[in-house]
Amino acid sequence: MLTERQQAIYDFIVDFRRGAGCSPSIPEIQKHFKIASPNGVAGHLLALENKGVIRRSRRGSRQIDLVAQAPPTVSLPYYGQIPAGQPEQFSAPRPETWLSLDEHALGFKPRDGCFALTVRGDSMKDAGILTGDTVVIEPKPSPNAGQIVAALIDGESTLKRLVHLKGRWFLKAENPEFPEMIPRSELVIQGVVRTVIRRLD
Repeated sequence: MLTERQQAIYDFIVDFRRGAGCSPSIPEIQKHFKIASPNGVAGHLLALENKGVIRRSRRGSRQIDLVAQAPPTVSLPYYGQIPAGQPEQFSAPRPETWLSLDEHALGFKPRDGCFALTVRGDSMKDAGILTGDTVVIEPKPSPNAGQIVAALIDGESTLKRLVHLKGRWFLKAENPEFPEMIPRSELVIQGVVRTVIRRLD
């Protein structure tokens, strides 16, 4: 997977070749991205070569060949952890970082407002969502019953399945050890889970 910076440089090379019929030189890449030194550009090109998306000749300043079309990536704000257990007090965060993800692997094209969280807890294990998984959340003003959502229930955040029964909304765990969660006063849906990403170490 390419980092956000690597993807940008790769895209620049592709666009430059399409327009000029040849690859950009290191000084041209350096100028376009305002990189401080040619060595910085060389480092990015080496990383792209090691990831198998370009091939560089040792002769000439424009000898960058495309080996394979790198998959499109998207950058999503990452807000840290969300409890999949008992809800916890929520405070509006700023992104801890941004994740660069393969759009094809996500299975959908994220729209503005999508974000990522890491799951902590095992209340959703029977739905295949485990502690340590990363979930991609898509804001949805009117989620459907049965969807798995990131929610604020009485001001505390949690990840659960949304249920509508006998005219009322509540949250349900996918683990029989956890009780249903019925809001005392407020239930705010922050978004629905669209993708679960799991690292296999």
